[in-house]
Amino acid sequence: FPTTVNPAIQNGLIPVFVDVDIPTYNIDASLIEAAVTEKSKAIMIAHTLGNAFNLSEVRRIADKYNLWLIEDCCDALGTTYEGQMVGTFGDIGTVSFYPAHHITMGEGGAVFTKSGELKKIIESFRDWGRDCYCAPGCDNTCGKRFGQQLGSLPQGYDHKYTYSHLGYNLKITDMQAACGLAQLERVEEFVEQRKANFSYLKQGLQSCTEFLELPEATEKSDPSWFGFPITLK
Repeated sequence: FPTTVNPAIQNGLIPVFVDVDIPTYNIDASLIEAAVTEKSKAIMIAHTLGNAFNLSEVRRIADKYNLWLIEDCCDALGTTYEGQMVGTFGDIGTVSFYPAHHITMGEGGAVFTKSGELKKIIESFRDWGRDCYCAPGCDNTCGKRFGQQLGSLPQGYDHKYTYSHLGYNLKITDMQAACGLAQLERVEEFVEQRKANFSYLKQGLQSCTEFLELPEATEKSDPSWFGFPITLK
């Protein structure tokens, strides 16, 4: 799916592709380091169909070369690696709430980060590139809305209508939020049912392994499966 690649192209960057491993269907982590160059800025990978990629190795490479790590968890809500939720290993994690995913709001998604600085930037991108960081329904959180000198703007220019960079209008509606919150209360149930469905399919296809390559969970992971990929031998 192109969403992991599109942002790189949209920002004038050149994506570098690394082959996948079967039967995990994830990136072959042993090939990543050879693809890193002095121009590399980030590693941006999806957890394929809910199966975590080799996070310990990818994290090691990101740290060694001082690269951003962005986890695309669109298919992997509830997946863990070494007992830790995916989306919490990288600098940024993303998840999708499109109709087919683990929980849905009809459209939209969420972004995770442990960095206060990144949080402010992410929220600004969501809100037209606005420099102000007031939460919805709040006003003048900084106490300096009309009391700052911002760049070459006049002294006291309204900070709420100052824009630091290009942004987007990506805010969800109250109705979407209500749908998402209601499903969050059942997300553990959804995850367990997906695991049960995966086990049922895999057990039922064991007699066909002469012809089919069945999926395997990445070592040290507990996938919240999104689908059941099959490869013909």
